[in-house]
Amino acid sequence: MVAHKSKNPFSFKTIVIDAGHGGHDSGCLGAFEKEKYVTLDIALKLGALIEKNMPDVKVIYTRKTDEFIELYERAEIANRNNADLFISIHCNANKNTSAYGTESWVMGLHKSEANLEVAKRENSSILLEDNYSKNYEGFDPNAPESYIIFSLNQSAYIDQSISLASQVEKEFDNDGRTTRGVKQAGYLVLWRTTMPAILIETGFLTNRAEEKVLASDEGQNQIAHSILDAVKVYRHSIDGTIYEETPDDNKTGNGSIKINPDDGESPLPYIEKKEDSIPIKTEIKIDTGSIKKTEPSPIKTVPTNTVIYKVQIAASDKNVSKTDPKFSSIKDMVNDKSAGGLNRYVVGNYSKRSDAEARMKTMKAKGYKDAFVVAYKNGKRVALESVK
Repeated sequence: MVAHKSKNPFSFKTIVIDAGHGGHDSGCLGAFEKEKYVTLDIALKLGALIEKNMPDVKVIYTRKTDEFIELYERAEIANRNNADLFISIHCNANKNTSAYGTESWVMGLHKSEANLEVAKRENSSILLEDNYSKNYEGFDPNAPESYIIFSLNQSAYIDQSISLASQVEKEFDNDGRTTRGVKQAGYLVLWRTTMPAILIETGFLTNRAEEKVLASDEGQNQIAHSILDAVKVYRHSIDGTIYEETPDDNKTGNGSIKINPDDGESPLPYIEKKEDSIPIKTEIKIDTGSIKKTEPSPIKTVPTNTVIYKVQIAASDKNVSKTDPKFSSIKDMVNDKSAGGLNRYVVGNYSKRSDAEARMKTMKAKGYKDAFVVAYKNGKRVALESVK
């Protein structure tokens, strides 16, 4: 692998790879395999490929063994390390055992009941955590009304996340997998990340034929290679890095794996309609210098008491571009404009005040001497002393 880097100031240095579930959280179950083992195997293979093919990029894992990591901590690992990308690896399940194919998900409010059900299944992992009610401010993964909160916290990186997810599905399709599309729902593991973040459902363990692929070294290697290829294209859109393929970069195995769901062990193939999917982008075009914060959708009632902490680093009567030298090195800064028109520049997205205070100290050390912690309750800025 030969990489040619441009002089683009927007760097691409760190990727966090999250192997879904683990420990006493097995995830979904197939006939003979558990999700927690498959996701770990794929995550480790993907990380090894990135380290080999992108040696200047640091790879951080949320777990490297069969251990239980809370969902909020997975996002915090990425935030603490100022990651440029967060990729969460999962396997799918369906009562209809003929369902098969890949899906890539981005953070947002679900567009269909089917999308909500997938998010509820993945988010139910918090029920295995100690003090989950406190950690997630009373969020109930099984209560549809709890998911309204996700309309209040639209990611500033939604366009980049969709672009990467689209490229992942495109690579899966190129490699002979069946893609079910790019979709959107309220995943807790993506909720508090402060960088482009996606969750990949690599296939259905409940489909006997696809389970065999997911459990095999050949299938896992191909999945890891497909994701790697998508990351290469995504990185090129960020910093202009161009990769030249070498013989060692070829996928292992005998070409693309074709899954035949009607192999005598599974029912006839079934793929749900893609009406709940986001159109897959055929080309990634990202303006890294003008990331806009998506305004939350108006809602009438918010049945939660979610508190999020951020750090305000500056304020101005005039709108200052993010490409301004004062801010160009800060990837997660957003403009929280007040009702009076004051431009308030904030960074971070933390569930714990202590994490926000640590970020505040970091920003002060970088020269933002007036940095201070601010609080948001149910998506609205409130006095810090009014929250615990």
